[in-house]
Amino acid sequence: MRRRNTTLALGSAVLAAVTTVVAAGPPSALADLPTAQFRPGLHLTAEFPYGLVQAEPSVRVDKDGRIYVAAPGSTPIGCELWTLPPDAGSFTFHTPPDLGVGGGDCDIAVTKNPAPGSTIPTVAYSSLSLANLTVYNSVDGGTTFSPANFAGSQIPVVDRQWNAAGEGQRIYMSYHIVETNNIAVARSDDGGANYMLQGLAIDPAHIAQALYNNELGPIVVDMSSTASPKPVYTIFTAPATALENVNTAAGTTRTANHAVYLAESFDAGVTWTDVPIWIGPDTETYDHIFPALAVDSSGGLWAAFATDHHILATHALAGSLGMFGWTTPVQIDNAPTGANLYPWLIGGGPGRADLVWYQGTGVDKDDLTNSWNVRYAQLSYKAVPAPAISWTQQVASDHAIHHGAICTTGINCSINGDRTLLDFFQEDITPDGRAVIAWADDSQGAGVGQIYVTIQCAGVNAWNGRRLANIC
Repeated sequence: MRRRNTTLALGSAVLAAVTTVVAAGPPSALADLPTAQFRPGLHLTAEFPYGLVQAEPSVRVDKDGRIYVAAPGSTPIGCELWTLPPDAGSFTFHTPPDLGVGGGDCDIAVTKNPAPGSTIPTVAYSSLSLANLTVYNSVDGGTTFSPANFAGSQIPVVDRQWNAAGEGQRIYMSYHIVETNNIAVARSDDGGANYMLQGLAIDPAHIAQALYNNELGPIVVDMSSTASPKPVYTIFTAPATALENVNTAAGTTRTANHAVYLAESFDAGVTWTDVPIWIGPDTETYDHIFPALAVDSSGGLWAAFATDHHILATHALAGSLGMFGWTTPVQIDNAPTGANLYPWLIGGGPGRADLVWYQGTGVDKDDLTNSWNVRYAQLSYKAVPAPAISWTQQVASDHAIHHGAICTTGINCSINGDRTLLDFFQEDITPDGRAVIAWADDSQGAGVGQIYVTIQCAGVNAWNGRRLANIC
């Protein structure tokens, strides 16, 4: 929801045209390694009466390679759930564990290790009903869930939650407070069964410019840190000044959000400090749902966001604070197309990250002639001889997932605009370094979104940069 302001066989792999780009520095070793290949998308179907409308898939992979996918099936159907084996060659559909109390937004997090007495990492699940968040967990790989907690937030009337796993059985959950539009952060120490509000991610120094006019991205935890508790981060876009916020015309679909901020907490989510990642020209807006954030295995931070036409990415070393710690954002998509939306990042090995987004063939997102595909890039950061991001990119989907325009103004799209794919999709990385991408797709027709999953079957290992074993 957004206000606003069963076994199937797989065929041959998909190999698309590749673009290799280097920003401000020598070519990366990525250019000398094999191109990533992906299996054809596996359509995740659901049993009647579920599966009416599905988009915004969340995907997570546990330490043993099990894949979990959740997506909203609409209220009162709830958040649907599928599990897949490590090869992503088949799936099992699970009755929505939120019992239909939710389905506005869904997200999942998977702990690094199992809870005491279990052999499978804990799966924490959250489902939005707008009035509140339904939360619960599973310690047996999604087969069964704890009794649903229909009051997962201590604040009533909330929107767009994100989950992230921390140390032990700790789970963080961020969400918008509808009344103020600040970003609340709650913490669970029992694997996502119960949460307690900890703090607000928009700090007092930035509330005047961000109040009622910000967009939150995911929450992430630096699991590589030796600190206790581990650092927690989230990202949001907002105007650069309080005056810009005041002058943003009420009721318009274009905002003054040309600044991107990192919110940092080093005390388990209680207190937060906001620092700018990037402040762009005031003729631009980055309020194209949602900004993306990830942390790699060395603690390096990655951010990505959409302009009116392109996907930009930037990197900061572990411990970097403020705008001067981040590289100048670079355009990742391949020009001249101007239709690029919905970036999502996942951190890999030291100085590595994967980025996915939707790319259309038209001049911009509103072009009715667009044919959209899932685009995938492997990013690499080098500090010497000069800080630089290099990358390879290609198409990851084996067919056009959508035709026409895509609207990015949330529920206002119901008035004028196509929101079939909703507002985001996700990727994760398997223990052996393969990308797993879950996307929304209406290629089945009738303007109804469905969920597809693909796995990288050849190319570069996201953890170590070496060649993957070919499983295509």
